[in-house]
This record gives sequence, C-alpha cells and structure tokens, in this order.
Amino acid sequence: MRRPHPTVVAAVAVAAVVLSACSSSKSGSGGTKAGGTIKIGVMTDSTGVASSAYQTTEKGIKAYVDAVNAAGGVNGKKLSYVITDTTSTTSGALTAAQKLVQSDKVFAVISVSALFFAAEPYLLQQNVPVVGYGFDGPEWADKKNTNLFAVLVNNVDKVYTTTGDYFKSRGATACAAIGYADSPSSKKSASGTLKSCEHAGLRAAYVNQISTGTTDVGPIALAIKQSGADSVYLPIDPSTGFAIAGALQQLGVKLKSLVFATGYGGDLLASSAAVKAAQGYQFGSIGQPVEMNTPATQKFVKNLAAVGVATTPTFAEQASYLAMSAFVAGLRAAGADPTQSSFMSALRGVKNFDADGLISPLKRDFSDYAPTQACSWVVELSGQKFTPEPNTPTCGTQIPGVKP
Repeated sequence: MRRPHPTVVAAVAVAAVVLSACSSSKSGSGGTKAGGTIKIGVMTDSTGVASSAYQTTEKGIKAYVDAVNAAGGVNGKKLSYVITDTTSTTSGALTAAQKLVQSDKVFAVISVSALFFAAEPYLLQQNVPVVGYGFDGPEWADKKNTNLFAVLVNNVDKVYTTTGDYFKSRGATACAAIGYADSPSSKKSASGTLKSCEHAGLRAAYVNQISTGTTDVGPIALAIKQSGADSVYLPIDPSTGFAIAGALQQLGVKLKSLVFATGYGGDLLASSAAVKAAQGYQFGSIGQPVEMNTPATQKFVKNLAAVGVATTPTFAEQASYLAMSAFVAGLRAAGADPTQSSFMSALRGVKNFDADGLISPLKRDFSDYAPTQACSWVVELSGQKFTPEPNTPTCGTQIPGVKP
C-alpha cells in the first residue's frame, strides 16, 4: 500500500516557489565539508494545517542522534541538529530550506514534511543532500533530483500488487478507496488501489475524491454501501477516515477490512474517542511496527525511551528515525572527512539498506530511484493495543504498464 503524506495541503504557488529558488546562487561542486560536528537541518510542519501529524518529529531525530553520539559518533564525528518549521505552506517550506542553508550552514537536510516538494528545486540547486521517508510527492522518484534519498519511495505514478494482495488475503471480493481531490498523492493512491485490486482478481467497486479535511461524508458512505464493497482503503487524514468509518457503521456495512494509511501510533492511543472509533480497523505502519518485537524494534523502543517516549511511536517519530538511520548509513560509507558531494556519492552506492532492520525484508538500493518492489506493514487496533496482521508485511511488485 502506498502511503500519501498524512495531512494533505494543496500545492499552491509552486511556480513562484521555483522561480524564487532559481534566483539563488549554487554551491561549489564539492559542497560544504563536514567539520568536527556534523550539523543536520530538519524540515517539519511544526505549525499550520499539517502540524497535527508532526508534533513529535524531534523525538525521532533526537532518539537516533543521541544513540549515535553516545556510541562515539560516526567516523569520529558527533551529530547535531536544528529544527525548522515550514508553517505548512509552500512558501514556508522554501523559507525553511533557505534558512538551513544560508544561516544555519547545515551539511544535510532531513525532511519530515508534507510540503517538502516546494523546497526541493532550491536544495537541488544548492547541491544539499536530503534524506527522508519520501512520502510527500513524486519528486523522490525523479532521477533529476540527484540530492534526494528516500527510505521508502512513494511512487504514486505506479501501481503495485501489494494492496490488492492484502485485501485478497482478508477474504475481500470488492474494493473501495477514498482520496483527497486536492492532493495528487492521495488521489492517485486511491485510484491505484482499485487497479491493484483488479489485478488480484477483486472487483473495483467504488473510488472517489473529496475535499481535504472534510467530515461531511454521509453521501460517500452511502455510495460505498451501494457499491457492494467489502474492503476500503483510506489514504486520507484519520479525522476524515473516522467519519467515513462511523458512517459505514451506522449504515450497517460489514467489511472484511478497512485500512487507514495513517493513524498508527501513540497519538491515537492517547485519545479515548479515537480508540473507541477505531476498534477492529487496520492501520499502515512505516516499516516494522514495534509490536512485532524484533531485535530492530526493540532497539527502536529503547532509543525512544531514552528521550521520554513510552508509547507506540507516532508517524513522525517513525519517519524521522528511519530518515536518520539512512543519513548515518551514508556518513559511514563516506569515510572520515566527507563533503556534501562525496556523502551523496557514498549513499547512492549503498545497496542493501534496511534501516537497522526496521524495513526488513526490504533491502533499499539507493541507486534505484523507483524500485519495483513494495512492502506494507499493517496492524489492527484491538482494545488499547495494536496487533500486527499475521501476514505482515505484504510485499508486492510494480504492475507493468498500469497507472493509477
């Protein structure tokens, strides 16, 4: 299942952003050289309409940085970081990137933002490496963006077997999906779901796009019921998703599976109303959910506990921690005295990255901008606990010649 960014914002004034980016001067071909301490810039949506999903970004960053520094750093160098706020706007994303480069003089950028796409033209021109989960848009799968390194590529222009195979494993026969009309990634994730279902031999029952954040979903729920769908994928915000789920319950719709692309984590468990509304539903996880209790997740939990996180990690904590693991993998490969350019060359040569085991069985090859394999980790909420699905992860491949 392909995950869109958890809070979707319409891409406005992108042309103006690109023009502004092109007015800046480019760094030298070698790029900034790392000092005794390597400073990382973190772009995230701390305020504005997308901020509810990103309040815990720093926890994931700090957990990884503190663990690395406690172990002596990377090739003898310690790590530091600075957080910048995009304000959940395209102009704010560009301003945040410019601050990190021009004022903070960062070596690299970690992206945990739904608006990062607006800053990429500037950061590419400045030859600044960027590492992220890769969820906000298609730029992460574009070979022209030689400075981008996605832990998991959200290639919404392709269709994978993963979602259809998952619903089939749940005994479903007909699929529905709802996306946001003003988000290309959400919209394509929804339409791609039906193509994946058809490939798995299931009926494509219903797909639609609605306005971001809406909770007026009565007609949508009725249309899903009338379509005969017995499985639903929701690449939208949990607030809208819970409204759809509640409306389906009121209509007496019995489903084999209803999957939220986002919502897994301690932030959901902290809300008694959300826990009640989400009983028996499934949620996507970025990599292995901690409930799998593997050596990789045990280490993740331990490092989070060291910075005060005692609950199931949130989307932002997962995304930021995984991005940091990829950044450190690049540093280790780059040697003792890397430049930005040598770091990017080294990380591009890493071909078996698994985020310290957190995305196993996947092995990420950073030379591949658009991998043909995708895996989906899914948990189900029962009581106060998330339980990993018995067949998680479901791994699939790109369906040749099929587009959303």
